[in-house]
Amino acid sequence: MRLLGVILVALVVSAGAAASATAADHVLSVKPGTVNFGAKPLESFTLKSTTITNTSDEPILLTLSLIRSWDDFSGGWITSTCSSFDPTRLAPGESCTLVEGFSPSETFLGIKQDQIWLATATDPGSGTVLTTEEIIFLGRAR
Repeated sequence: MRLLGVILVALVVSAGAAASATAADHVLSVKPGTVNFGAKPLESFTLKSTTITNTSDEPILLTLSLIRSWDDFSGGWITSTCSSFDPTRLAPGESCTLVEGFSPSETFLGIKQDQIWLATATDPGSGTVLTTEEIIFLGRAR
């Protein structure tokens, strides 16, 4: 009987841990996760965006951090609805848009460039990090 009790407790604990891990995996949706500007003519200017959605059942704070940048990218364009300065509060199902600009220069002619952002979702009450997603913008001067 005691063994049965131990097995039941172990099953409940492992099921709870699995549910928590699954819930953390489904907090953010980033579409598209990789945005490709392609090869653009020198001195042209193009805007592209990605949408970040809170797919959880609870509100989150979204923080965007620029991890890698090249001079030809203009990060966090003013038309972005996701703030690159302060955390953005997103209700369940709510989205924001990160807009990136790309203006290829002769300095980086022919070089594949990448602008990398990190989207971090935290619990507004506890500050606990729930998940982190990488967002990549790619471009090349031709």
